[in-house]
Amino acid sequence: MNHLKVDFERFKKLGYSIVADIKRSGIEYNEILCPLRGGFMLSYLISNNLNIPVNYLEISSYAGQEQREFKIGHKPDLAHGKYLLCDDIYDSGKTIKKILEIYKGIDMDVACLISKHPIKEYYIGEYIDDDRWVDFFWETL
Repeated sequence: MNHLKVDFERFKKLGYSIVADIKRSGIEYNEILCPLRGGFMLSYLISNNLNIPVNYLEISSYAGQEQREFKIGHKPDLAHGKYLLCDDIYDSGKTIKKILEIYKGIDMDVACLISKHPIKEYYIGEYIDDDRWVDFFWETL
């Protein structure tokens, strides 16, 4: 499998690109919804730069490179408003689709550092080929 390493410098470049896209949109968000652990770094960067509070969702489906059934821990109640779901990668799309299903009826946009699929309505830092595995620097600390 072909690997893409996202080091700290690449993360900053992609993250600040998303921040700029959000600023250009003019949309104001009540909160960021951060799926732990993948969404933490992007949520933190956006929160610090746009002064948006962060709420956390515990959801997991990966064991190493293998995707399994979803496990959901802490699930915040979201009130009415506009939310930004931040995750590290849009791979198969299952995690984001699951979160959007959980919060059906909540007005939510999506931001991802990396996407393997062209999704025009999301904030995406970089598109990559579907056959690549992404190694983020925080996974190797």
